Amino acid sequence: MNITMNCKNDTAYEAMLDDLILEAFGFSFTPWFEYELWDDNYESYSIIENGRMLSNVCVYKVELVVQGVKAAAIQFGCVATRKEERGKGLSRILIEHILSLYPKTPAFLFATDSVMDFYPKFGFSAVQYYIPQISAAIDNPTIPTMLGIDDDYDFIQTAMQNRMTSSVLDCLDSQSVQMFHMIMSYRENIYHLSGCGAIVIAQQNGDKLILVDVIATAPITFAQLAAELPFTGIRTVQFGFNPDWLDVTPTWIPSCMTENPLFVRGNWNLPQHFIFPKTSET
Repeated sequence: MNITMNCKNDTAYEAMLDDLILEAFGFSFTPWFEYELWDDNYESYSIIENGRMLSNVCVYKVELVVQGVKAAAIQFGCVATRKEERGKGLSRILIEHILSLYPKTPAFLFATDSVMDFYPKFGFSAVQYYIPQISAAIDNPTIPTMLGIDDDYDFIQTAMQNRMTSSVLDCLDSQSVQMFHMIMSYRENIYHLSGCGAIVIAQQNGDKLILVDVIATAPITFAQLAAELPFTGIRTVQFGFNPDWLDVTPTWIPSCMTENPLFVRGNWNLPQHFIFPKTSET
């Protein structure tokens, strides 16, 4: 059985992949494809017959910082097979092929509760991660400065390339994946704080602020950030990344092990408390 690999923008391949992903997950990659963000780090392995993609597994090659040490890793994603092709071992063939190409490279993925028993067959183990959270009173009835993906694309991209990072756990080269999340999920939630120069992705849920990401090109503190965040009635802030570089000491809330569980394979030196940056997940 032939395996096809694509690692850059190719319109014919994108159309086949998009058709499969739309069937399997109910969303389209088209907005991301249109920005031509598919780079050499993102590899798609698939089984194709008669111009139709039957099964696919993607890997994203990343450079991580784990407890201050840089390490190469691969992240699995977009594991999908046509309904009528399931049970034939196509995903197994693709995953085993990829692992044969990267036998010593640490690997990780975020799964769903329906496949908790699948990935341990390939040497993956579920690990506990945490949600960092703090109590904070934010009442800033100011008019927010919103950023638009189209109008401010270059500004956002430049900031991402020069952003501050965590020494606990962070992903250093996932700009294309971060842009995917901005384009697909957070178009209406991107703010620019001119005083401290940060770009933030944030959503308010009652008195809780979900601070999905903070992109800053120079050191700042959470106190500086909080003084400018354009929200009122906030009493709790939850972070989608490790906020050590913001000079805060959060409470670490254990994640649900059956809700978007994290699986790892290979040698890792994970800290006791950590979160994988939400905008770098595939």
